[in-house]
Amino acid sequence: MKRRTLLAASALALPLPALAQAFPTKPIRLVVPWAPGGATSNIARIVGDAMTPHLGQPVVLDHRAGAGGAIGSENVAKSPADGYSILIAGAGTFFRPVIERDVPFDPARDFGFVGPVGDGPFALVTRSGLPDTLPGFIAAARARPGAFNMASSGQGSTSHLAGEAFNAAAGISATHVPYRGAAPAMADLVGGRVDYYFDAFSTVLENARAGRIGLLGVTTPVRAPQAPDVPTLIEAGLPGFSIAPWWGLIGPAGMPEGAVARMSAALERALAQPAVVEALAAQGCRSFFLNPAAFADYVRAEDVKWVRVIEQAGLRVR
Repeated sequence: MKRRTLLAASALALPLPALAQAFPTKPIRLVVPWAPGGATSNIARIVGDAMTPHLGQPVVLDHRAGAGGAIGSENVAKSPADGYSILIAGAGTFFRPVIERDVPFDPARDFGFVGPVGDGPFALVTRSGLPDTLPGFIAAARARPGAFNMASSGQGSTSHLAGEAFNAAAGISATHVPYRGAAPAMADLVGGRVDYYFDAFSTVLENARAGRIGLLGVTTPVRAPQAPDVPTLIEAGLPGFSIAPWWGLIGPAGMPEGAVARMSAALERALAQPAVVEALAAQGCRSFFLNPAAFADYVRAEDVKWVRVIEQAGLRVR
């Protein structure tokens, strides 16, 4: 009895980080709700690989694409809240119930927060043969209302919302063509089967530099450091237009505090490495760290901005 009491007292005396060392004891599944090959998948791989040494267990990617990210998001929302299933999320994970009925999860109720990975610009890209300036492209689209096809990485994705916000700001109409991720959408843009598309800047840069697609500008108020010669859409002729997607790690609501603390610490250490910062920047992601509580506040504030975009585009369903 004395030995049992002594052991219990010793455990209580340990600081929280020491108690959290019990997690993880097996690989952590990082669900990517998009197809492989896009910026989100690449960012998840970079962060997961960088966190692995600090967790002592591998972070294994699990791609579950479809329904604008809802399939992967639902999978994590309904997984055991033990910290072993997490999601690389974006704004669309949280604004989805605003634009779609019967969403199989409630973002406000079903998720807990680990931390952000970063944010970055989208780029407006067009198929070969269309005008190579923003005013020229807008004029061509206005001349043929509804004739242009606008690709996205999925119905209700941030790619889709960026396009809808652009259409509203530019005064054009188009047919939306959703894909199951960034890679197939880009393939059809390069192939000339769709007319324009908003995607993470890093995803479009290689094809744009090779001349396979047009690159009209980026959606952030400042130019992307990877290509300072590419103008912002504001500079190109669309005053006030600014949208920046974000990426972050979340999991099922009710995850153990020790597990969240351990993953948050691993993420912080990963994002402090210059090589990781550089690799994320190459994917168009400006990395930054917040603790779980601050990240939750950040997500809620960003959600307000995206809901405003949804309302302005006339896409709110409830």
